[in-house]
Amino acid sequence: MFSRIAIVILAVFVLPGCDQKGKYYRSSQEGSSGRTYSKVDSTSHDVKPSETGFNEKDLQLFCNNEIAPYCVLLPLHEFTEDYNDASVVKAQHKFLLKQDSTNFTSIEVQAFTIDKKNYYNAQLFYKRDKNDIEEGGLGIDTAYIDEANHLYVIKGYLPNYMNMKFVQLNWILEDKIAVYLNYDEKDEALWKGRMAAIIKRGVAFSGQ
Repeated sequence: MFSRIAIVILAVFVLPGCDQKGKYYRSSQEGSSGRTYSKVDSTSHDVKPSETGFNEKDLQLFCNNEIAPYCVLLPLHEFTEDYNDASVVKAQHKFLLKQDSTNFTSIEVQAFTIDKKNYYNAQLFYKRDKNDIEEGGLGIDTAYIDEANHLYVIKGYLPNYMNMKFVQLNWILEDKIAVYLNYDEKDEALWKGRMAAIIKRGVAFSGQ
């Protein structure tokens, strides 16, 4: 239930996958057509923990080549993409916990095209999103802009459920790349480390 609440309030999580349908194929995985895929657009085996400071067993690259090419680190071993949500649009991907799809904990990723005049204008989008969150009745714990990386971060909570946290990571480049996270406060330390690794690597596309 709580994941649905967050999705309605934060309808911005989205990120396309490694093929045109957003699926993440592991090495030598066979698709429904019988074709064998080999990493498609993802090269997660080439990303070394020493380069980004993350645990390679915890985070894997999820790549997109639709609308805006990019890759982002996600804990894909714990999550499965939700293909049953009719509200999902092109270039949007929602991930639910494999062991409990009704849990509040979830991930959404998305690429948005933006007007050329707003390229790299993180201030503009930061103010808009922060205002929308406040007007939507959500609480904000932390909000800041990293101008050097054209990134802004907004972290908050659901007012009636203080233990339920949400985080928005938004890169404003020649497109807007958004990563949205929902999780329980008891897992704060885990997600803090994950977010640091996600931010450190960024969203640069890594093709074959």
